[in-house]
Amino acid sequence: MIINSLLDTDLYKLTMMQGVLHQFPWANVEYQFRCRDNGVDLSPIASSVRAEIEHLCTLRFTRDELDYLRTLRFMKEDFIQFLRLFQFNPEFVFISTDDGRFSLNIKGPWLHTILFEVPILAIVSEVFFREIHSHPDFEVGKEKLYEKIRLVKMSNQEGLDFGFS
Repeated sequence: MIINSLLDTDLYKLTMMQGVLHQFPWANVEYQFRCRDNGVDLSPIASSVRAEIEHLCTLRFTRDELDYLRTLRFMKEDFIQFLRLFQFNPEFVFISTDDGRFSLNIKGPWLHTILFEVPILAIVSEVFFREIHSHPDFEVGKEKLYEKIRLVKMSNQEGLDFGFS
């Protein structure tokens, strides 16, 4: 299985989830997965993605994971206690291949769906590269890399400034 820990996510998502618990526990949301490459057909991987999500929905935060989160000064104890009970619910995930197109939607309480994004993106990507695109074209990759290097050199930028001192 691809995801084996609920900590396999962005810390940002956990901090957002804590904010949702404290400010918007009643809110309902809907997310829709979009593949930005129109030429990619993901319908052949729908059953594998579904199986991975079903596995994801069996996971719980472990005691060690919760103890780790307690070491982060901005994590409140009520949120840690919520995570102790938290488990993904597969009833909030809708996968279909109607009309031959892959569709993945999440609909439900924001508090219980907010963490789906990161693992689902990882699952779709991993399954795609395992089952559909298992032999990468390194020559095409090199060509794209060299083109990006050329564009950076043409921009006459000496470096990138992110505003940190």
